[in-house]
Amino acid sequence: MKNLFSLLFMCFLSLAVLTTTAQDDKKGSKGGSKGKAKTEKAEKKEKPEKKEKAEKKEKAEKTEKKEKSDKKGDAKEKATDKKEKATDKKEKTTEKVDKKEKKANDKDNTVKPAPKPNTKDDGKEADAATKKKVAGADKQIGKDEKGRTIFQGPRGGQYYINSNGNKTYLKADSKL
Repeated sequence: MKNLFSLLFMCFLSLAVLTTTAQDDKKGSKGGSKGKAKTEKAEKKEKPEKKEKAEKKEKAEKTEKKEKSDKKGDAKEKATDKKEKATDKKEKTTEKVDKKEKKANDKDNTVKPAPKPNTKDDGKEADAATKKKVAGADKQIGKDEKGRTIFQGPRGGQYYINSNGNKTYLKADSKL
């Protein structure tokens, strides 16, 4: 982005120089033939090679100065950015520490309700609504030794509904 900006700036600068030289040439032509003659004589005296070399040197110096100023500006910007980032990090860490301390204090001050006793669900069987949904119109035939409700399917298979709500079929030797 900075390179594009510098390139755009250079184009603008060269355009400004060209327009000013073009305006100077127009002014010289309006002034009469004396102005032209003087400039032509001055141009003939200087060799074209020397002019080109001088122009190249001037351009190189200008670009070097701009690059140096850009580098200095970049370095300053980077330094300020680093300082800002460091201060932001410090602020964030202090905020995190403060939040952790507040949470710890809140946990200590709050009264936790007593856990409800789990009277119905022992983790081995699903709740009543799930049983009705899964079993559907199947016949309830009794309970096994562990207290699980046993159902009989349409083809005679016996099963219970586990804690995940799935049908678990009984083996032939453990059927009722």
